[in-house]
Amino acid sequence: MFKLRHKKVTEVFGIVLVGVLAPLLITLIDWPFRNVLTPSNILLIYLLGVFFVALRFGLWPSMLSSLTSAAAFAYFFAPPIFSFAIADQENLVGLAVMLVIGTVTSKLAETVREQARIAKLREQRATALYRLSKELAEARMEPDIIEIAVQHIHTEFGSKNTLLLANCEDELVYPKQPAWPISLRGANINVARWVFRHGKKAGHGCEFFAEEPVLYCPLKGSNCSIGVLVLEMTDIERLAQEEQRIFLDTFVNQITHTLERAHLVEQTKEASLKIQAETLRNSLLSSISHDLRTPLATIVGAASTLETDGDRLLDSLRDSLVQTISSEAHRMSDLTSKILEMARLDAGAVTLNRQWYEAEEIIGSALHRMDKSLKSRKVNIHMVNSQALINVDAVLLQQVIVNLLDNALKYSSDDSPIDISVDTSEQGVRIQIADRGIGIIAGYEDKIFDKFFQVHPEGAQSGVGLGLSICRAIIAAHGGEVVANRRPGGGSIFQLWLPFSEHPPVFVLEEHDGVINENH
Repeated sequence: MFKLRHKKVTEVFGIVLVGVLAPLLITLIDWPFRNVLTPSNILLIYLLGVFFVALRFGLWPSMLSSLTSAAAFAYFFAPPIFSFAIADQENLVGLAVMLVIGTVTSKLAETVREQARIAKLREQRATALYRLSKELAEARMEPDIIEIAVQHIHTEFGSKNTLLLANCEDELVYPKQPAWPISLRGANINVARWVFRHGKKAGHGCEFFAEEPVLYCPLKGSNCSIGVLVLEMTDIERLAQEEQRIFLDTFVNQITHTLERAHLVEQTKEASLKIQAETLRNSLLSSISHDLRTPLATIVGAASTLETDGDRLLDSLRDSLVQTISSEAHRMSDLTSKILEMARLDAGAVTLNRQWYEAEEIIGSALHRMDKSLKSRKVNIHMVNSQALINVDAVLLQQVIVNLLDNALKYSSDDSPIDISVDTSEQGVRIQIADRGIGIIAGYEDKIFDKFFQVHPEGAQSGVGLGLSICRAIIAAHGGEVVANRRPGGGSIFQLWLPFSEHPPVFVLEEHDGVINENH
């Protein structure tokens, strides 16, 4: 209150000072030329001073300047001088005209000044709203939106503020991020909850809770309130203006719509994830139910036969049933391992154990694992620069090659060869596994790497549809890529590209005292 009174006293003093000093200054300028200038010219100079005061300082200083100019002209220039009496009627008329013109021009100048002030204020508000809208449009996460809102409100209204948003239990809480120097703490949470429930402003200058030193503004969304903005009333007179209140409401609406948009995006993302999880679950159940039902039925049938008729069966038939049970059990184990491996890769729980290996060594280990499956199948291996080392997780890369070999066995005839080639360069290593089978259907070159995808789900080549997905995930974890193409002349060709993350070590043989040491 004291500040407001002091401000008013200062304004009144400024009006008096300008309204009196300007005519006195003109009087000092005109006095040496009193015998040269006519009274009408002197009146025009006073009128010019009044006009400049009106343009620069407004209506009331110019009105006071006009009256002071009339008194100064009557006392110093209108005969008899040093007296307020005016003997010449022409000077009296001129003085009256000056007062009228001074008043009219002061009013017009004040109107122009007010229009210029309003135009400048509107420009500033439009610029502030543009900056706010631009930054909010670029924000995606709720913490970023809150930070932008708090900073802009503090900049435009000079008030500490905070946003209290509703949590999942529909209770108002402070933002989780640390408080900034411009953040407001210590708001009355009970008043904020009332504003949140009723959707009405409260606090200083409002109908409700007027004794509060802060202002509470509800953040009204499309369907319901999503939170409350709390402002500290540091500049009470500024926020008391109706225009500023409307400007604040515009700020609040912009922030509210952005927060609501972020919430809707988050809800959409969650719904999409739920749909994907449900789709994945259904695909998993469908694949498991189909691919595990057949081996289970075979195992159950063979085991039942051994249990009921084991004594009457020939040894060869009994051995065949035991082999069938073992084969189908291994098949189930392989399917289960692939599902678990894919789950680990999707969860990012796999840590690569990178070491330097020769590609020939990894391929040899993979072929050894597939020895029983390959049987008499011819495998052609072509190595280019086979001595070069590759920095990989040998176990995982071996699994990739095993999966691709298994895929080639399933989709090619027993008498067709499988070709493996390795080409190592300074940038990385390229491994190709090709067959002469049925080939990839045009347009499915990328889709075959999707989880649970099978070109012929009910075909003889049974599988859970995860082998190629595991290959892509493992190669991607190494920073590489795997692609599939139709092979010219028939069949499929899979290409693995593994870039070098660092240069391979160079081994140098050194001989000391007849002993050869290997250094790198």
